[in-house]
Amino acid sequence: MRAVENLATGICALACAAAVQAGDAVHAMPADAFLQTLAVVTHVSYTDGAYVNVRNVADDMAWLGIHHVRDYAPGASIPFSSYVYLAQRGVKFNFLTGADFEKSVGQAAKLNAAVPGSVAAIEGPNEINNFPVSYHGLTGGAAGLAVQRDLYARVHGMPELAGVPVYDATGYDPKLVETRTDSADYANQHVYPQNGEQPLWNANGDKWMLAAIHLGQRFQLPLVITEFGYFSLPQAGWYMLGVDEPTQAKGVLNGYMDAVAAGVKRLYVYELLDEKPDPQHNNDEMHYGLFRNDNSPKPVAYAIRNLTSILNANTARRASAAARGTLAYTLSDMPASANSLLLQKKDGRFVLALWNETLIWNRATGTPLTSPPARVGLDFGGKAKHVDLYDPLASAQPVESHRDVRQLSVEVPDHVILIEIADTPGS
Repeated sequence: MRAVENLATGICALACAAAVQAGDAVHAMPADAFLQTLAVVTHVSYTDGAYVNVRNVADDMAWLGIHHVRDYAPGASIPFSSYVYLAQRGVKFNFLTGADFEKSVGQAAKLNAAVPGSVAAIEGPNEINNFPVSYHGLTGGAAGLAVQRDLYARVHGMPELAGVPVYDATGYDPKLVETRTDSADYANQHVYPQNGEQPLWNANGDKWMLAAIHLGQRFQLPLVITEFGYFSLPQAGWYMLGVDEPTQAKGVLNGYMDAVAAGVKRLYVYELLDEKPDPQHNNDEMHYGLFRNDNSPKPVAYAIRNLTSILNANTARRASAAARGTLAYTLSDMPASANSLLLQKKDGRFVLALWNETLIWNRATGTPLTSPPARVGLDFGGKAKHVDLYDPLASAQPVESHRDVRQLSVEVPDHVILIEIADTPGS
C-alpha cells in the first residue's frame, strides 16, 4: 500500500538524514499539502473556561493558519450553531466519539450537511486504557474494539458522511490485535515526549514518535497522531512533560516536521488554549495551550503563525520550477540528530526545512538547554539566484538573504529553520 511505503520511506529518511548525494533530485512535497497536516485539539464543549468564546477559537485558528481540529462531536452543552459558525470560518473537524457513538455520528452528519466538507474524520473511543467504556455487556479493551467496529460500519453506511475516514480508537494493546480491517481507515496514536526530550531523535535512544510510526506499518494503514505536545510549566525529574514556553515552541515545531517527514497524515497538537487560569502553577493540564488562558499567544503560537505565513507567501510570478517538482542539491555533514524536508510553494519556490534534534531541556534542573548548531553544507550544483533563510521561532521575515550562490554553510539549530530557494539551477 502507498501509505505503508510512505511510512517506510519516512523512517529511512529520519535514520539516514545525511544520505542526500550530489546531483540527487529530491521530490518536493507541495507546501499546501504540508499545511493540511498541521492540526490542533480543541474543547469547544467546555463551557467553564477559555473555550466558551468560540469567536476566539475561530480567530485563533485563522491567525495560526491552521484549519484542522480534533474535538468531541456536538452535544447539549453548547448550541449546534457554534459548530456551524466554526465550520463556516474554515474549521474542519475530526470528531471524537464514545460508546454512545450513534448520536455523535448523527450530529457529525448534520454538520457536514450544513457545511459540506466540514467533517474531516470520525474517531473512535479515546484512550480506553485511561477512560474505559462499556458496550453490549463488554468491558475494557474488548468493549472499545467492539465500539470501533460498529462505529466504522455506521460511518461508512451513511451517505451524508461519504468519503469521511474513520480514525482508530486509542489506548488498546496493539499486540493483542491482528488486524484493523473493517475497523479503521487510519491507525491512531498519541505521542507525548517525556523528560523534555525531542519528538523523535534523542542521543539516549528515546524515540517517542517512532513507536507510533511502527504501529501504522504493522496494520498496513496510514497513520494519524491525534494528541502530541508539551505543557509550558517547567518541571525537573523523570517522566514529566513540562518545559518552559520557548522549549515548548521548539518541540512542537519539530514534532510537526518529524511527523510529515515520516509520512504521518496529520498531527494534532494538544491543545489550542490553556483551559483555565492556574495562578498557583500546580495543574499541568492547564498549560498545554498554544495560547494562554487570556488568549494571548505563547511563543509556540507565534512560531506556528510564522511557519504558515512563510509557506503561504507567494509571488505573483509563477516560477518555471513549479512544473518540475524536484530540486537537486547536496547536504553534507548532517549529524544523525538532524533531518530535512523539501517543500514547494505554489509559485514554484522551494523551501528546504532543516532541524537538529539535540538536547533542549535539562531534566535534572528543569531548565532549558541550548546546544551548538550543526554546521551543514548545502550545494545546489549551480548558482541559485535567490536564497533566503528563515527562523520561524524569531520572525516571518528572512534572517539572512543570499544572491547568486552555489554553496552555503548553514548553522542548523535545535529547531526548524527554512531555506527558501528561487531561480534554481535547471529552472
